[in-house]
Amino acid sequence: MKTNLDFDSQGQLPKYLKLFNAIVQDIERGYLVVGDQLPSLNEACAEWGLCKDSVKLAYATLHQRGFVTSITRKGFFVAGSPKRHALRVLIVAGQLTDGVKELHDAILSSMNQEIILDVCSYNYQRQLLYPLLEKHVGDYHYFIMMPHLVGQDQATIQCLRKIPSSNLILIGNDWAESLQHGHRLHYGGEEAVYEALVTQLDILRKYHRLNLVFSGQDCFDTDSIRAFRRFCTTHAFDFQLIDELVATDVQAGHAYFVAHSHHLVALALHCQSLGWELGQQVGVISLVENDNTRLLAGSVAVIGCLSADIGRRVALIMGDHQKRNVAPSRTSLLHQQRYHVHR
Repeated sequence: MKTNLDFDSQGQLPKYLKLFNAIVQDIERGYLVVGDQLPSLNEACAEWGLCKDSVKLAYATLHQRGFVTSITRKGFFVAGSPKRHALRVLIVAGQLTDGVKELHDAILSSMNQEIILDVCSYNYQRQLLYPLLEKHVGDYHYFIMMPHLVGQDQATIQCLRKIPSSNLILIGNDWAESLQHGHRLHYGGEEAVYEALVTQLDILRKYHRLNLVFSGQDCFDTDSIRAFRRFCTTHAFDFQLIDELVATDVQAGHAYFVAHSHHLVALALHCQSLGWELGQQVGVISLVENDNTRLLAGSVAVIGCLSADIGRRVALIMGDHQKRNVAPSRTSLLHQQRYHVHR
């Protein structure tokens, strides 16, 4: 049997899951074909240095999920066509935002193979994140996460290390030093956000205060916060950070940087009720592009990293890794990407 069980590359997974993952990968890459027999329990124990309980549990899991069939007194055999086994991917998000939806849609449209792409939210509560990852660690080929939205503590690092390095895709610019694990997809960063803000300097000069609006149910990209502070300080703007926007926060002569649709809609409705125009009495800069920004084109400036482009890059990582079994990427794939700015 061609399966090469690499314990080191699969982190701290239970041994039965490491064997399960190795056999599934060999089936889906065509190394094991329909009708191939798996080693007997004794052979498997001798070949991979595992106890019988681990091998039994791995084989039972394979059988339960339809990868193999069991024939009494003969053993386990590869079942069905490998092409029928879709690539299983889980996006783990703090909240189900517009950016996450755009990322999801871009990955789906960019993959040239059958894929089951699920999304789950842990509401930025680490006590929910840990059991969620542990529960699903053997259920998916890839986990996609934005680690800048998770605390950089030892418990979180240990939790992420339980996911095999080859199965983890981290999107963002943080954790480059603290977590040398998984595929890492970097983009823009503080400098790119700052440069995008500078392109809007002349427009923003007509407003006497700039406001960065947070959501009470969300975490914020630290690169965007640092870039916003730096821009305001460098160009002598009065500024404030607003934790959840309310009607009394909306003032004429202010500009608002928002990352969520409900804040954009609230601003538009409030201005309409007062007879104000977006882009005139009140400035609005969206940090993501969505249906609402497209509807308000001309009134709202958009400064954002293209989630669709990131989604295509994620699809490339998964496609290359599945085809060639390449090692996890540890360099920035999008370090040249600048944030797009348009109205």
